[in-house]
Amino acid sequence: MHDRQPVFIPYRQHGEPPRRAGISPVDFDLSGLGDSQVQLLGHLCRAADAMNSIFRDQACAETPRITRLVSAMMDQAEGQEREACRHYLDILNLQNGPFSLLPRKNHLLDIPQARAVVLAVQAGIAKEFHALSRYLYQDLSLPEKANFYPDDLTDEVFRELPDLAREVNATVARQDDGSLVAIRNEQRYASACQTAAGHLREARNHTDNLRFRMYLDAKIEELNSGTEEARRIAEYLWIRHDSPIDIVISTAIEVYLDAWKNNKGAAAGSVMVVNREAEKLLRAIIDLVPLLEATAPWTHRRTGMDATVLPRLRFVDVLNWTGDYVTSPMTTIAQSLPNDQWVAKNVGTVNMVYRNTGKAVHRISGDFIAREFLHREVEERYGAVIFEAGQLHSALHEIGHTTGVQAASHPGEPRGYLEEEYSALEEARAELFGMWAMERLADRGLVSMEMAFAGQYSMLLSMITSLKFAPDQAHTKARNMLFHYFDDHRAIVRHGAGAQLRFSLDLEALRDAVESMLRTLGDLKAVGDKAGARAFREVYCFTDPLRPEIEARTKDAPLGRGLLFPELTFGNGRFEPELDYPDFSGQRKFGQG
Repeated sequence: MHDRQPVFIPYRQHGEPPRRAGISPVDFDLSGLGDSQVQLLGHLCRAADAMNSIFRDQACAETPRITRLVSAMMDQAEGQEREACRHYLDILNLQNGPFSLLPRKNHLLDIPQARAVVLAVQAGIAKEFHALSRYLYQDLSLPEKANFYPDDLTDEVFRELPDLAREVNATVARQDDGSLVAIRNEQRYASACQTAAGHLREARNHTDNLRFRMYLDAKIEELNSGTEEARRIAEYLWIRHDSPIDIVISTAIEVYLDAWKNNKGAAAGSVMVVNREAEKLLRAIIDLVPLLEATAPWTHRRTGMDATVLPRLRFVDVLNWTGDYVTSPMTTIAQSLPNDQWVAKNVGTVNMVYRNTGKAVHRISGDFIAREFLHREVEERYGAVIFEAGQLHSALHEIGHTTGVQAASHPGEPRGYLEEEYSALEEARAELFGMWAMERLADRGLVSMEMAFAGQYSMLLSMITSLKFAPDQAHTKARNMLFHYFDDHRAIVRHGAGAQLRFSLDLEALRDAVESMLRTLGDLKAVGDKAGARAFREVYCFTDPLRPEIEARTKDAPLGRGLLFPELTFGNGRFEPELDYPDFSGQRKFGQG
């Protein structure tokens, strides 16, 4: 275990107040692991590292050039200017590119541009500075298409492209002659994929878990070909293996980076070990899923659920996150995988809650929002358990992604019908399912009603925090809609005004509001009603008048969240059972490619 405390780094964006990001070390316990398990973890971490360069290109192809530019300028700088360069590079790595996802803006180099020109000239890179200075000084937004599609690609042209162009792990690019081509990530990023596959080959020699070895073999094939068949075989074997040591690795996982079509997945890697603390409760929750599905308030329910496709629930401790997991200021608290709807409905899912990373994030922001915005009586009653209740809600949220069924009139992938409306609607639906299911758990005696109510307050805090931002990102849109729907239905109670404003919940009204909103969104998804989803969003998703007040009262709260993962020491061709915490930007993943 470490004895390092979070450190805080300032950063700026155009039109936003000065902010700071917290960087917190992540605890990881190696005790009880044998040599083979240490070697296994080491090679899995190296495989995951290779995914980071892919993600950086998907988000912004200029990131490596920007890194080299600012690093060269830092070598010439001294004092505060050198510190400003170091801060910029740390934020660049914390966001895994020059843009934040929330808001979708670039961050700025805190050196007067005239002085930056001097440093660039001294470093012999004036031409490079001229080519890239817009990222450091202008007001830019992360393109909705990121680096997945040409900027000038239209809906009409996209619909005419071959089916490959719509695969989740394929990129559309314009060639020198102006023609369009679709290429799978596994071919476009063949070098990084082969590096990852090489470490998976080494890793497979250090596990005696046959199912996990079969999964690694399937992942190697997926990294070679990227075909739908290869991806689905790998996902099937991942769901079925029972190794306590695990890796999630792909060139295309979550689709949030693609704000144009909500279709293209981003590269990511995660190495983790199952945390056994909550195993009994987890099993009880999964056993309850058929009942939750049968009594959910929406119209189209799954019936006759096959026990073999019930979701699995894991609380895990993370040793390495790369790619899409490293996109501050958002932090992945929990996740339902795989995202392939066919696999989820026919094979099952694994729903993970990330324990040690959640605790590391909690060290950065602590109970600041609760102390600032909850009514005093509420904070005193529920404050001590809100973090744990929030983690339980996160687990139920992820199970929520696996529930419901498409109407017979709209089979297949719901995102194909809902397109740009899909992600926000689905995140809102999952948040609501978690809130609804919390009380069902309490009704069955699996948790106390006190814990269930604390879970509702953890969501209230998430909703209030979301009002600090323009509703552009999927999770922010979802929580914004929840807040305004609950407020409209008198489930949110306000105490005081202005700087003294605090909130509580009318829990009876909230119960009714959760059920009615969950029914509405569940039915919109099931029938693929894009127009209805848009209409609902336009009513309940908007920049709230409270935004300036929330911004003012949270100006000292850290917004960005950077996680510093330990790395296994390596010598004489072997990984040692010792962990080292590098400088944040010195983590191996940031030096890949």
